[in-house]
Amino acid sequence: MKSRKFMLCLLLALIFFLTLLPMAYGDLYWVSVVKTGGMPKGLPKNLPKEVRDQMLAQFKGETDTQKHYLTSYASRTETKQGITIMDFESMTIYQLNPINKTYTRIDMRSMMKGQMGEMAKKMVEDSKVTRTNETKKIAGYQCRKYIVIIMGSESEYWMSKDVEGYREFEALNEKMFKKHPEFKQMQMGGFTGKEGFPVETMTNMMGIKTTTVLEKIEDNSLSRGLFKIPSGYKLVETKMPFK
Repeated sequence: MKSRKFMLCLLLALIFFLTLLPMAYGDLYWVSVVKTGGMPKGLPKNLPKEVRDQMLAQFKGETDTQKHYLTSYASRTETKQGITIMDFESMTIYQLNPINKTYTRIDMRSMMKGQMGEMAKKMVEDSKVTRTNETKKIAGYQCRKYIVIIMGSESEYWMSKDVEGYREFEALNEKMFKKHPEFKQMQMGGFTGKEGFPVETMTNMMGIKTTTVLEKIEDNSLSRGLFKIPSGYKLVETKMPFK
């Protein structure tokens, strides 16, 4: 039972992460303001400390300015809680802790095999995305509202096709789905990238409410070093009940 709860926590986090992650043909850098609050529900006692700390940090109701770096081969997200790097080629997620110079890693290909993969597939199949007729301008972009329902929780996604670089990452989405079917499997309710860039999202996951608003976005040339584990960092293996 505890193992199942752990896997559900991790799957929800990964699915929301991938859904909010548009693929870019060129290098993109953007900044978003994230407001969080609410009490996490049903967290298993055997959650890794870094995962638990991140989730519990949301309860403080803090506002965080997050930085995102995105290329065709990797992504990097910087928050108050740490740094997340995802290598699209190896399908590996790295969680860095700059304070104690440690990192953990998750092999998504291995994780999605067996019971974990079946649970993810079921969760995605049961999710639903509804395009509404409601539109408004957010951060200078004309947006359309989408309702996303997953595991009974309803979230709002305000998507825009006016965001710089949208056409580029729309085309690459199709290419990435062909190369890495794992991405398509994790896209909630059929989000394909054709709906636009998420300018504002309001999600509710396990009692944690998060509002994310795009502040600025730039087309920059990014160094590959941004997506590498810095020297001096020590790997901390995390045992996860995937079998």
